[in-house]
Amino acid sequence: MATDTVPLFAQPNTVRPAADAAGMRACCLAACAAGSRATVVRLGCDDSDACRLRALGLNEGTTVAVVDDRHGTLLDVRGTRLALGTALTERITVQPHV
Repeated sequence: MATDTVPLFAQPNTVRPAADAAGMRACCLAACAAGSRATVVRLGCDDSDACRLRALGLNEGTTVAVVDDRHGTLLDVRGTRLALGTALTERITVQPHV
C-alpha cells in the first residue's frame, strides 16, 4: 500500500454527504436557507476554529436555526445569535430537519 496517498475520508476539510436511516442527506451549513433548522453532524474546520465553535455552543448534535443567509450565515444556537462566514459554514456538516 502506498504511504503517500490519504483516503478521502481522512483528508481534513473534506465534506462527504452522509445519509441517515431514513435516507435524508446531510449537507453543508452554507446550503441551508433562512428559516430552516438543522442538527450539526460534523465540524470539518481546523482544530482552532472547531474549538472556538464548541466553546460558543455549536457542537455535534446541536440544533441550529438559520436566521439569515444573505452575507454569510446568521444562526440561532441555543438562544444565542452567531454570525459565521461562508468559508466556515461550508465546512460544517448538518442534517436538515424536514
